[in-house]
Amino acid sequence: MAFDDGAPTKQYILALDAGGTMTDTILVLPDGSFRVGKSLTKRGDEASSYLESVQDTADSLDTTSAELHRHAAVSIYAGTGMLNTVLTGTGRKAGLLVTRGFEDITIIEGGLTYLGQAQHDLLHNQLHEHTRAMIDPKNVHGVLERTCGGSYFMDKHIAPGVILIPLYEDHVRTAVNKLLDDGIEVIGILFTNSFINPEHELRAKAIAEAIVAQRGVAVPVVTSCEVAPVLKENNRAKSLLLQCVAAESTRDALKSVETAARKDGYGGQLLTLLSYGGAVNVSYPRLYETVISGPIGGMMGARVLSSKLGLDRVLCCDMGGTSFDVGLVLNNQIPIRKDPEFAGHRLALPMVALDSVGSGAGSAVSLDKYKRLRVGPESAGAAVGKCYKFDQLTITDVNVAMGYVDPDYFLGGKITLDRDRAIAALEETIARPLGLDIYAAGKGILEVVCTQMRDAAATMMLAKGYNPAEFTVLVYGGAGPVHLWDFTDGLGVADIITVPYAAAFSAFGASCAEYMHRYHKGYVAAVPNDADADYRARTGREIEQLYREMEDAAREELRAEGADVSAISFSYGIYARYIGQLESFDTPLAITSAAQAGDVDGLVAAFEKMYTQIYPEGARFPEVGYAVSELYIKAVVPKAMPLIRRHTLAGATPSDSAYVHSRRVNHKGRFHDFGVWQMSELAAGNVVNGPAIIRDPMTTLVIPPDKRIRFDEFMVIHYG
Repeated sequence: MAFDDGAPTKQYILALDAGGTMTDTILVLPDGSFRVGKSLTKRGDEASSYLESVQDTADSLDTTSAELHRHAAVSIYAGTGMLNTVLTGTGRKAGLLVTRGFEDITIIEGGLTYLGQAQHDLLHNQLHEHTRAMIDPKNVHGVLERTCGGSYFMDKHIAPGVILIPLYEDHVRTAVNKLLDDGIEVIGILFTNSFINPEHELRAKAIAEAIVAQRGVAVPVVTSCEVAPVLKENNRAKSLLLQCVAAESTRDALKSVETAARKDGYGGQLLTLLSYGGAVNVSYPRLYETVISGPIGGMMGARVLSSKLGLDRVLCCDMGGTSFDVGLVLNNQIPIRKDPEFAGHRLALPMVALDSVGSGAGSAVSLDKYKRLRVGPESAGAAVGKCYKFDQLTITDVNVAMGYVDPDYFLGGKITLDRDRAIAALEETIARPLGLDIYAAGKGILEVVCTQMRDAAATMMLAKGYNPAEFTVLVYGGAGPVHLWDFTDGLGVADIITVPYAAAFSAFGASCAEYMHRYHKGYVAAVPNDADADYRARTGREIEQLYREMEDAAREELRAEGADVSAISFSYGIYARYIGQLESFDTPLAITSAAQAGDVDGLVAAFEKMYTQIYPEGARFPEVGYAVSELYIKAVVPKAMPLIRRHTLAGATPSDSAYVHSRRVNHKGRFHDFGVWQMSELAAGNVVNGPAIIRDPMTTLVIPPDKRIRFDEFMVIHYG
């Protein structure tokens, strides 16, 4: 591709998804078309795998990564660095100040000993274990203080936010000095009910920072009211600790990627993805909110694609090298969890609703002492399997042995896999101990893995009461198209689709992300049915004021990040419930300004409308009144966005250039001659009948003998 020699035009979008195995790049060109690149992820040197992946994309245009960076309006990088930091315990050494009496909060953690366990283990208490604490319990110190949290009986009780016990400042001084003596690298502060009144936390922070300055050390002090000012101190504590322990280490890695991009010609700030959708730059103060930025990209891409295709219900299935993730897009919206689970911790953080099972292409396969098949949790990552550099049999080895994956065309031939080693590992690890033929063993392994994925996909729909016949299944990830034929069998859905760029679909979704910040504020207010006009007006003024404060905070943060706040737009929402219910419900508000939020009756009406979309009309209980527990806003600044192009339909018969050769594949215990076709040579309107394999440098799409695929006008692949 030839570029002008003058000042570079910033009209390209770079988006990367750094998974456990591959770092995928999507380059969005001005006409909305895409180019895809890929490299093996180097966990110790993410900047290197970033540049290699961008250069792989540049190779498809006969140019260089430097030229792409010079002409890029934005570069977005999502990954799993924070997850790795938490799992390996390699983050910063943190200390914590808490309200006296809550010193064991990091250990007790609400008794959530079952998080992250398989379904069959959840039923047995003796198998439950506490997640490893993010900090040493000896580095948690109690401080005397207490703020009132309020109650449902606002006019007959002490108001929320009233100071009941003043902050005992000597406790703060003693604790901070002790933590600094013990070599703490960051200090967190968490006081009960600080989400309503942050006075004590902010005062304790001022005292701590003064001591830190006096002692001449570089130790940041972080408060929960700045990180997660919301209900539930256990979840708030985990979010605070995640920010203290893991976020800054992750920021260092992201900064190294940004530095590499700038040295290569990029002129902007590197962006990354928030766990609830949206993009921020790597200087974002609450970086813990990007904790699972990688898998979010696929969901955001699914939302854009579902809107283009006019789909109301989409089941998203992402199979990569490490895991199989499933989520829903409903009416062009992505469901959000308010207190999600992450690496065995329950957080106070809005997060896209995803479920995962450890069925990735790199998942290790073995037999336990009872000769029962085990898949995972170990994963080969960039080592792929025995066919490459891993020391155990993996799902990829099985696919290579069966003939589904071409060992000479992995990453377009850049890496050659050893099929003989894969077959030998399959025989030694599974077939011989079970007395099976190697192909029978491979067939059984794939059946087990795909059954796990099928169960996860079905549960995502059925557990929420949805009818699978109303859903379209969207399959993506590098390994998704390889197993599409099996795990979707029997789901009973309306349609099954994938895309030519399935391997980099999460990166595509990252390119679709809005530049967005989300702000939450805990707020306790009851709205009884007999509340008079003055009470409702006072409550409305309080809500309006809090929204304005969040708007001001958004403008200040975005301006500091270099964003053009003149084009900023806001949307608003509340978390509310009927009085007496335990959980609050996310209620988006159809308002355009904070002033409109002062209409409490309008907020109640919005809650009722949302509630009846989830539950039957008979489940309403307005007689008890309403409780608001949290407010939030979303602040969006425009950025460059990709397009999904409409193509002219060609005939059903592919061009001769699309056919490569035929290959013997053992499918369901029998050998077949599969025709092999080149993905890049197929056009909109083409139909390919099975048995066939569509090959691409990034993935493989398997079409069984009794199935076919069809490309529509948007180059979406329909399977059936």
